[in-house]
Amino acid sequence: MDLALLALFASLVTAICQSVTDLGTKAATRTADDRAILAAQWCAGAVLLTVACVVFYPGLLGAPRETLASLTRPEFWSLLAWSGALNVVAYVLYIRAFRLSDASLVAPLVLLTPVLMLFTSPIMTGEHAPPMGVFGVLFTVLGVGLLDADRANGRRFNFHVFARDKGARMMIGTAVIWSVTANIDKLGVRASTPLIWIAAVTIVISLCALLYWVAGRRPAPSAFNLRYAIGAGSAMAFGNTLQMWALTVLFTPYVIAIKRLSALFTVVASGRVLKEESSGRLLGAAVMLLGAVMIALARE
Repeated sequence: MDLALLALFASLVTAICQSVTDLGTKAATRTADDRAILAAQWCAGAVLLTVACVVFYPGLLGAPRETLASLTRPEFWSLLAWSGALNVVAYVLYIRAFRLSDASLVAPLVLLTPVLMLFTSPIMTGEHAPPMGVFGVLFTVLGVGLLDADRANGRRFNFHVFARDKGARMMIGTAVIWSVTANIDKLGVRASTPLIWIAAVTIVISLCALLYWVAGRRPAPSAFNLRYAIGAGSAMAFGNTLQMWALTVLFTPYVIAIKRLSALFTVVASGRVLKEESSGRLLGAAVMLLGAVMIALARE
C-alpha cells in the first residue's frame, strides 16, 4: 500500500479513536468520579506508550539517561513541563464537560481550537493563516450557533445555551487550553521524536492525575466501574500515536482536517450508543467541521 494512503487511513483511525474517547469518557461519568476517570484514562495510556517506547527504543532499559539525551534537545524538558501542567487542567475540564452535558453538544466544541490557533500559532510557532482561514472562522462560529438550534429556539441560531450550560463552558475552556498545547506539541515533536514526546506527556499527565486522585482521599473504584475510562484512555493513546506518525508522512493540515471528523462521529454515535437526542445537532457539527477544515487547509 502507498505510504501516503496508509497515513490517510491512520488519520481516519485517529478520528475514530477520538470519538471512542469522547463516548467512553461520557459513559465513564455514569460509573465513576472525575478524579478516578482522569487517573484511569491516563495511566492506561501511559502503560501502553511506555511499552511501545521500550520496543522501539530498547536502549531505554539499559541506559535510559543516555538514550533520552540522544533523542531529545535541551528545550524538551521545559516544553514537557508546560504541556503536562496545561493538559491536566484541560482534561479535568474535558471530563467535567461530559459529566454535565450531552456528548453531542460538547464534543463539537473542540472544533473551536483551530479558530483560537489563528491567534496562538503566530505567537508560539510563527505560523499565519491566509484569508481562507477567516472564512473558516465564520463557518465555525455559524456552526456553534446551530448546535442547539433545535432545542427551545426553533431553527434560529442559539448562542445563549453556551452561557447557560456549564458543560459547554467547560469544553470551551478545554478548547482554549488546547489551542496553546497544540502548538507546544508541535515544538515538542521537533525537540524529540513523535513517540517519545507522546509517551513523555502521557506519563507526566498520568502522574499528576494520580496525585490529584490521591489528594481527593476517595476510595478506589473497582476496575469494572472504570472499564469505560480505561477503554477511552487506551483509544486515546493509540490514536495519538497514529496521529504523530501520520504527521511525519502527510502535511499537518490534512491530518488535522481528517481528525476533526471525530466530532461528527461522536454526534452520530451518541444517539445510538448513549441514547442522547443528537439528530438536531448534526448540522451544527457539520458546519463547524467545514470551518475547521478550511482553517486547517489555509495553514498549509
